[in-house]
This record gives sequence, C-alpha cells and structure tokens, in this order.
Amino acid sequence: MNATAQSAAQASYLSAPHAAETLRERLAQELPPEVMAGETLSYQRSTAPTSTTPAFVVWPETTTQVQCIIRHAARCGVPIYPISAGKNWGYGDACAPRDGCVLLDLSRMNRILEVNTELAYAVVEPGVTQGQLFETLERQNLPLWMDAVGAGPEASIVGNVLERGIGLGPYGDRFAHACGMEVVLPNGELLRTGLGAYEGAKARHLTKSAPGPQLDGLFTQGNFGVITRLTFWLMPKPQAFSAFFIRLHEDSAIEQLVEALRPLRLSGTLRCSVHAFSAMRVLGGFTRYPYHLASGEHALEREHPKLVASMLRRYRVPAWLAVGSLHGSRVEVRAAKKVLRRALAPVRSADVHFVSGKLAPWLRRAGRILERLGPLAKLGDPLNKIEAFVEFLQGRASTATLTGSHWRGRHEAPSNQDPLDTGSGMLWVSPLLPATAKDVREAQNIARACFHAHGFEYQTTLSQVSDRALCAIMSIQFDRESTNESARAQRCHDELVDALVSAGYVPYRGHPLTIARLHDKAKTHWALTRQIKDTLDPQETIAPGRYVPTRG
Repeated sequence: MNATAQSAAQASYLSAPHAAETLRERLAQELPPEVMAGETLSYQRSTAPTSTTPAFVVWPETTTQVQCIIRHAARCGVPIYPISAGKNWGYGDACAPRDGCVLLDLSRMNRILEVNTELAYAVVEPGVTQGQLFETLERQNLPLWMDAVGAGPEASIVGNVLERGIGLGPYGDRFAHACGMEVVLPNGELLRTGLGAYEGAKARHLTKSAPGPQLDGLFTQGNFGVITRLTFWLMPKPQAFSAFFIRLHEDSAIEQLVEALRPLRLSGTLRCSVHAFSAMRVLGGFTRYPYHLASGEHALEREHPKLVASMLRRYRVPAWLAVGSLHGSRVEVRAAKKVLRRALAPVRSADVHFVSGKLAPWLRRAGRILERLGPLAKLGDPLNKIEAFVEFLQGRASTATLTGSHWRGRHEAPSNQDPLDTGSGMLWVSPLLPATAKDVREAQNIARACFHAHGFEYQTTLSQVSDRALCAIMSIQFDRESTNESARAQRCHDELVDALVSAGYVPYRGHPLTIARLHDKAKTHWALTRQIKDTLDPQETIAPGRYVPTRG
C-alpha cells in the first residue's frame, strides 16, 4: 500500500462518526428499508471480558446488497464486520474486534439453494443454521446426514466452516468437507473459488481441485472477503449406526485412552472425531457453580474438593467421558464394536457402552418418566443427555450442548440456552497437540496450573481433529458481571496462551485476544497475511483486527 493511500485510510478512521453517518445515508438511498431497520444493543453483548459498540447494523438479504454495502463502505472509509449468526461462542460471538464498525449481519441470507441427494451436498447461504438444514433433510425424508457441532441449532453452518470448526462424525473436519465459495471481495467484485470460477463447470460442488492455487483456505479465519454461499458436503445415511460412551474413572487414564484410539483412527476403524470431556466440563452440563457455598475466587476443585466429589457422585460424572460413533453396514459396525472393546481392554478404569440410534426415543421416554417420579428424578437428566448426544451424533444439533456454557452465569437460562442471557463469560483456548500420552499430559499440566492459579475450574475437551492430532478446547468460564472475575479471566487467558505456545502447543483458532498474542510468534507468516490484506483490502474495509494483524 502506498503512503498516500495509507494516509487516506488513517484519516477516514479519524473521522469515523461522520464517515459512518455518510455511509448510512448512502445505503438508505439504495437499499430497502428493512435492510437498514433494527437495533444495535444486542450486538454489544459478548461472553468475553470486554465488548465493542458498532456504528450501526445492516441486514442484507442478497449477494447484490452485500456488494453494494461493501462498495460504499470502502468509498466512505468505514470498516464493516460480517457475522453469519453471531454464535461463535468462546471465540468472539457477534462482537467486532473494535468499536465503530458497521455490523454486516448475514442471518437473513438463509436460503438452502440446493440439496443434491445423489452426490450428497447442499449449497447454503451464511444465515442457514444447523437446525434449519437438519430439519430440511428430515422433512424431505432425504437419506443424508449433516455433521453437527456443539454451538447449538441456531449456529451458522457457513460461519463454522470459515472458523474451521470440528464436529463429531466422519465429516467432523467441516472445512475439509466444503468447497465452492462465493465471495464478495473488498472492492465489491464477486469471486467464485475452485471450479466455480468457470461458467458451467459441472463438478464445481464436488471438489476443491481446480487449475491454479486453491483459494478456499484464504477466506477461512481471515478478513479478505465476505462469503455469501458455499457447498457443504453431506454424509449418506448409513445402514447401521451406534454411538459409544467411554467412561474413565481415573484422571490419568485419559493418556492411555489417547494411545488406544490413535491406531484405530490411523487404520480407519474409527472414522469419527472422538471428543473426551473432563469431569469439571461434564459437571457444568448438569449444574452451576455453587456461589452460595464458595466464593468464586478459587478453583472449586482446589478450594472445596469434598464438595466437588459430592457433586460428581450426585450426577454420576466420571473422571473423563469420551463420546463417538460407528457408521457403516451392520457387519462393519458389529466388527468395529469388537475392535474397540479389545483396544480399550488395557485402558485402566475404562468401560464402554454402545447405544444404537433406535434406542434414543426410548431413552427420551424413560427420562421423562423418571423426571415425574420425585426421588428418581435425578436419574432422568443423564438419560436425557445421552439421548440428546445420540441424536447429535446423527446430525441433530441440540441446545443441550450449550448448558455447560452457564457454569458461572448468575441468571436463569432461556429455552435456547443463549449464554448471553445468563451473564456467562467464556474464553476458549484451543491448542493443537500430537495424539500422544506425553503431549496430553504436558499440555494438561500447563493448563491446569494456569487455571488454578487464577481461580478457575479446569474444564477441557480433547477432540480428535485428525488421525494424528488432538485439539484441547480449554474453557475459561467466569461470571461476566463480576469485574474481578472478568479481569482474572483475561489474565488467565493471556498467560495460558503464552505458556502453551512456548511449549509448542499453538491454538488453531481463537478470540481476537488469542490471535493478537500469536502475531509476534510467527512473524513471517503474519507479515505475509498482512501483505495479502494490503493487496486485497488496502482500506481495511472488512473486519480489521480479526486474525490478520492491523496496520502499524
């Protein structure tokens, strides 16, 4: 970027309020009133320790409207921040990294443009949610499954793909199972990636491969354009399905479990992404932090170990709970069960339970009956959660996966389990580590010490992101309405990121607070992304401060 253009961009930011008002007036002249109508208060809420205030919000309904908004924003020197549904829990929510951005809310672009049963894919806009796509497949009785993530049924599919989210099934690596992006560039031009760049290309929805560099990855975890549609690959409904739940009754047994599961992933026996939840992570799905018994100043398991032991017994929570699924023909699933049982035999204190998809409705009925039987009511909740997980593993996203987000929240949760309504604070740090016992032990020791030093419960989920690697999703849960807890949470986050990176465990995604701490750790990498940003978006129109370092 030349000095004249840079000075012009800086000057436009200095006059941001005036520029934003000018942009609002220009958009009002060209766009329908409903695109401009709405409030901004809800976009100032966050589960992070701090939040930002947008200049205003726009709700486009078409790609053409997005192009119009971006062109005018660039001319006025006003930054915009696109969101799909704003459910990026623990990593940034709907908040822009800085004040004064225009929020580009794409949730009204919610059309499922195509579902191809023969080739197993769907073409979706950014406002299409997990729940919406699942219900469409169910309503039309299509023999296809989508892979779900734990952000709830209202989370955007496109948004999660662009964050490179990880589900639980064979298609758990969501970005690996997507292609064909339609992207509005910072100058308003339209780009179609892969074979979509060629008019009439018949395989454009089926592969990332195309002549030249693959550009799809450039638009994930970046701010080089606004994605207005993409192709999302679906899984043919298998002949047989079985969920499995592995309970570990000793904390250190997680290391043996990792060693036992890795060969099964490498050999292809396990094709799903197994997720293992720590005891305190599971406990958060059943209850809240007992502020009436503890101060909140210290990690509960350190300050009140007997109380924690009692709570774990009450809800029958093991040291670790691992969840996964088996798919294929009946013969394949039966054989995989036997192989899994044999592999788990050497794992200390482990037991495994298999639940078929057909059993889920019976679990639901049993749970409801037990809930009405007074003394046995507490047995109904675990059954309900098992049932929810079994359906979740078949693509039905559930609000049940969000209940743990309220661990330190003070207010009653709404029916959609939105953590913003309970005063819940969340910062997630998600380092990648080799799938070995040694690395699991080392990363956990670093994290547990940091959590406890700052007075937070150690809550983590170990997820298989590939045949060879794990992601440890470490959840710093705090009461956002407490200034003290919020400040401690941010200090815990900063020290945790630094300690993990120093040990070689780098987060693969994160809140802007996380990514900012990574920029100096890989200077050549981030300098190149800055050069790309300067070339594509010299005005820094799209999402300044999100992933790519800001200028200066």
